[in-house]
Amino acid sequence: MLLCACAPDIIVDYDKSTDFSRYRTYGWGKSTPAKNPNLDQQIVQAIDDQITRKGLTKADSDPDLLISYHAASHEEIDYTEASYASGMGPAYGSAESTSASSTPMRVKVGTVIVDMYDPKTKRNVWHSAGSGLLGDDSGKMSGEIQKGAAKMFEKFPPSQ
Repeated sequence: MLLCACAPDIIVDYDKSTDFSRYRTYGWGKSTPAKNPNLDQQIVQAIDDQITRKGLTKADSDPDLLISYHAASHEEIDYTEASYASGMGPAYGSAESTSASSTPMRVKVGTVIVDMYDPKTKRNVWHSAGSGLLGDDSGKMSGEIQKGAAKMFEKFPPSQ
């Protein structure tokens, strides 16, 4: 999500069967925030800014999409697919199975992952990750966070 002096490694994937035009509102689901509270706030604000620019409205109750982000800024962690609401979020194409989402993987230091879930279908519909991107100084990262968020969401919603 964040850009650094080097070229960012950003990937985006989404459920090709999802009609993104039906989503009008979003809310925040369970996340693994950056350890630095200032950095966490900057990341959330950058994502909020990008999502609202794309026409979605933040909703406090019953949102069409739940967004979560996961950050690893100091150490490698095992990442397990984000949870939506109170349960585990099924992987693409498996509306009921959580087995695909319970397999941990290694996440590089400085990774930000953003997931969007449809709470009605209980499916992960959009995923983006940027690796090697976070630093320790939130003051120096503010502009980079905004640039990285723009890059991450530049093709959202996906054209079908």
